[in-house]
Amino acid sequence: MKKYLFLISFLVPTCLLIAQVSFTASVNKNKVGLNERFSLTYTINDGGDRFSAPDFSDFSVLSGPSTSSSTSIINGKVSREKSFTYYLRAKKVGVFTIGAASIQVKGKQYRSGRVSIQVLKSSPLLTTQSSPEVNARKNVFLKLELSNSNPYVGEQVIATYKLYFSQEVRSPELIKNPSFTGFWHEDYDLGENYPIQQVQKEGRLFKVATLKKLVLIPQRSGTLTLEAMDLEVPVAIPTNQRDFFGRIQSRLVNVICSSGVRELNVKQLPLEGKPVDFSGAIGDFEFTTRLDRDSIQTNESATLSMRISGTGNLRMIDLPEIRIPNDLEAYEPKFKERISLQEVGLSGYKRVEHLLIPRNKGDYKVSVGSFNYFNPISKRYITVDKPSYTLNVEGEMNSSTGTLIVNNITKEDVSFIGKDILYIKTSPGDLKSSKDMFFGSVLYKTVLISLISVVIMALLIAYLLSKSIIDFKKWKRGGAMKQAFRVLESDADSVHTSIQLAFQMYFQKRWGLNRSQFDKDVIEELLLKNKFEPTLVNDVVSILETCEMARFTNVYSDDNQQVKALLDKTKNVIERLEN
Repeated sequence: MKKYLFLISFLVPTCLLIAQVSFTASVNKNKVGLNERFSLTYTINDGGDRFSAPDFSDFSVLSGPSTSSSTSIINGKVSREKSFTYYLRAKKVGVFTIGAASIQVKGKQYRSGRVSIQVLKSSPLLTTQSSPEVNARKNVFLKLELSNSNPYVGEQVIATYKLYFSQEVRSPELIKNPSFTGFWHEDYDLGENYPIQQVQKEGRLFKVATLKKLVLIPQRSGTLTLEAMDLEVPVAIPTNQRDFFGRIQSRLVNVICSSGVRELNVKQLPLEGKPVDFSGAIGDFEFTTRLDRDSIQTNESATLSMRISGTGNLRMIDLPEIRIPNDLEAYEPKFKERISLQEVGLSGYKRVEHLLIPRNKGDYKVSVGSFNYFNPISKRYITVDKPSYTLNVEGEMNSSTGTLIVNNITKEDVSFIGKDILYIKTSPGDLKSSKDMFFGSVLYKTVLISLISVVIMALLIAYLLSKSIIDFKKWKRGGAMKQAFRVLESDADSVHTSIQLAFQMYFQKRWGLNRSQFDKDVIEELLLKNKFEPTLVNDVVSILETCEMARFTNVYSDDNQQVKALLDKTKNVIERLEN
């Protein structure tokens, strides 16, 4: 009896130890740089549900949670493990504690431990100063270039964010977009691809990609701050492996680049010579006016136009007012503007046209107000005065017809003159007989029969689909492959662009992957989740990496043989995905 009691006392604690649930939290690094990415993983040695993550307010959540589970049987012993992984990015410097997560296992709740993260101003150097990672940080940097760091209030400043790199890089990821408090701003349209140039800087040759360009117009004087733009740039470091074409492959190191905080000392406009009715226009402008006719008959029209053109804060200024005598009838003015961003900033014109119609004869004086602006180059105010116009009107109003003539056009033909009373039609025009009705006509019967036929066909197709006679999904996938092949065979400017568009088309049609989700990491996870062969997944990722690198480097040859080989490989990969 004592023997059995001893055996039971030994086995019970052992079973409890085996059945003990462990729920832990871990990070891949405890010290990270500002805006540096790191992973946080919660692991439980059993199946669980109702997982609840802690507060991540001190961090930016890049992705997650991505879950994985595994089951193993060793010597008849079954063990399970499930993990939840987040990818986070630190937003500010300091020491932060990530709270505990919770999960339920068989109705009982378990909590993980806490994790501490130290965030430094820059990424800690885990390697020697001569390592490729350290050199990558020296060879890639972001710079903000300003056309003027000491402007006047209202003077436009061109701001350009440029990425300098002397190593191969991939598409950068925006971490923090700067805000422009105190500025009016408008972005340049740089197109889908970043403009790239080569420059010599400090005795070294760099490639320069213009990532963002905008015009800034300060709205108040004093010191205005431009916040930093932060990027994560994947930098390619050569390895000993080679790709499909025999070229050396690279591994990626993520480098955090920042433009830094910049300050502008904005000057107040000078008081000396400032007009009392200053318009607020800052720049270099021309002001013109024109009266198309100075002698007309009563009930005819004349057009007075006014135009401001040049370079400066055009979007923020108003045209001067026109003083029109009460005896002249003036209709709603027509405004037109054409303003665009040029190398010098906002440039174009604003124009207004007033339609004047006299009802009685006589001489009418029309005055145009003056226009003033401040020229920051000459640093002085300029006022442009325009002469008044005299409109000579002859003839008497014909009260019998009451027809208004606008530049020899009758009032019936000028749509914007009509108010709320329309002219009575004196002829039958296009009046139709009530016998010509749609219902009961031949056209009505034709439309009715067509609608009934469509309904019958739709019901027939639904029946065939329910009986699996028609495999709609297979037909749709086949259509996706054909569309992808058509994109590959199109005459695009770049073969790499055609390949990327073909893959985007295929993954969108087959799996509903939006363009914003088109990323090689997302695609790799999608294919592995759908149990595709790892070799096929690697081929897809390799092709996408080759096309992505082509955006920032010209090392890829346009040799027809290499191009044909890449296209053939792409077609083969899409066919394998389809099958």
